[in-house]
Amino acid sequence: MTLGNWLWAIPVFGLMIFMHELGHFAVAKFFGIRVREFALGFGPSLLGFDWGETRYSLRAIPLGGYVRMAGMDPGDTDDPDGFNNKPIYARALTIFAGPFMNFLLACLLFSTLFYAQGVPVDEPVLGEVMVDCEGHTCPAVTAGLQPGDRVLTINGEPVNSWTDILTLVRGSGGAPVEMRLERKGQEFTAVLTPTLVEGRYIIGIQQATRPGSFWKALAQGPSLTYEYSKAWVLALVDALVGRQELQLTGPVGITREIATQASAGLDNVLWLTAFLSVNLGLFNLLPIPALDGSHLLFMAVEAIRGRKLDPERVSMVHFFGFLLLMGLILVVTYADLRAMILGQ
Repeated sequence: MTLGNWLWAIPVFGLMIFMHELGHFAVAKFFGIRVREFALGFGPSLLGFDWGETRYSLRAIPLGGYVRMAGMDPGDTDDPDGFNNKPIYARALTIFAGPFMNFLLACLLFSTLFYAQGVPVDEPVLGEVMVDCEGHTCPAVTAGLQPGDRVLTINGEPVNSWTDILTLVRGSGGAPVEMRLERKGQEFTAVLTPTLVEGRYIIGIQQATRPGSFWKALAQGPSLTYEYSKAWVLALVDALVGRQELQLTGPVGITREIATQASAGLDNVLWLTAFLSVNLGLFNLLPIPALDGSHLLFMAVEAIRGRKLDPERVSMVHFFGFLLLMGLILVVTYADLRAMILGQ
């Protein structure tokens, strides 16, 4: 992986954080809540500017962001346009808008990828010809195969569909296969020796596609976002009841995965960004102090009690929650660094 692969983490994290905070910001403005600062990152300010009543800033530690609204701090309760003085539905929607924007980003990315990548064609026509097969040059590249080549036979067996190609190649047991192909009306023969990758024999070709339906792709994005969300929630429940181990990955581990996917191409980066955006939205909805979920939980308690909670106590709970989250991030980061150093 090159330095450029690792640097992809900056736009990936930046996009997810920006969309999340934009959700809070836009809905706050819609309800007339005074926003004092829109910040990407934490810590010292690197640059910023004032526009209207809001300061927009970029800060040194790119591990999050925040929208600082009037009326959210215990000593800042007198502003009539403060967060604390708005109806509970307005406050709840402002908080929920952050995770919602992460889900929306995932839907849009998934739909875009579905549309751009097209619909698989079952005809025995080659799509992309891969170069790298687990550190080795793929057999298809070595044999000179090209996208658009049509496979006619493999070892004398007629090939009528993409499934036939997969069946005959995987069933070769690694022995050389003779392929008869057609390219621009001319037939030719190629002999390839399949290579074993993750328990399957492959030659390094992908299925051809045709342009997909815009409306179908638009529906597939939300559908896949829902499926990922459901799987995430079920995995969390299984971990809480002890049916499986809880898997945690911190900023270092995520950055490493982004670099890995960047080395495989832009499509892989976009898929991972969408997947991470789903995770970020769901994580923020957990009822853990300092996260959006805890704000929503306190508002639910307020609605049931019929009166507001003590702002100083709520602020203290969020403060200690933030410290615990920072501690957890440090522990997970140490584990990620150790795994990376040991090559795990």
